[in-house]
Amino acid sequence: MPCRGLPRHGSIVELNPMKYFEKLIEWLAAVPLFILLAMFNIAVVMRYWMHQPLQWTEEMAGLLMIWIVMLGSVAAERSNQHLAIPMLVDLLSEKVRDVVNAIVSILSGLFLLYVSYAGYKLSVAAQFKVTDVLRVSYYWIDIAVPVGFVIIALYMFAGAFKSLRAAFAGGEA
Repeated sequence: MPCRGLPRHGSIVELNPMKYFEKLIEWLAAVPLFILLAMFNIAVVMRYWMHQPLQWTEEMAGLLMIWIVMLGSVAAERSNQHLAIPMLVDLLSEKVRDVVNAIVSILSGLFLLYVSYAGYKLSVAAQFKVTDVLRVSYYWIDIAVPVGFVIIALYMFAGAFKSLRAAFAGGEA
């Protein structure tokens, strides 16, 4: 009896864990954005209509924004939507362009891993420092950058591999 709802190719069920991971990242970026939007609406109502401002909204906004930015950056890197000025690279042949893109991706990924390591050390050092109103550890604020940068670096390494494969196999990147 066939499994309903699962994509099939031939007789083998195709499961792509990366698709699930990418959807998870998208949801992890979208949910805090919706929470932030709802929180700001509630804060405006409480401040201007009820005359009872919520003290914690500014801190919560900062906490949510850093995670939204980092997870949104992961989604942008995955779909290759980061800002680029390819003017010089476009002058190169396709094979050389693929190699240059791979080198840039590898170097950028290594830099991001270095910054992630430094950011991790910072977040561990700040774990006992807490925010004034919410009393949330700064660890949860500071760790967003290393988490986002590590995932972006992994996507960069995957893109470099894809570019090198295209350059030396003559395939599409």
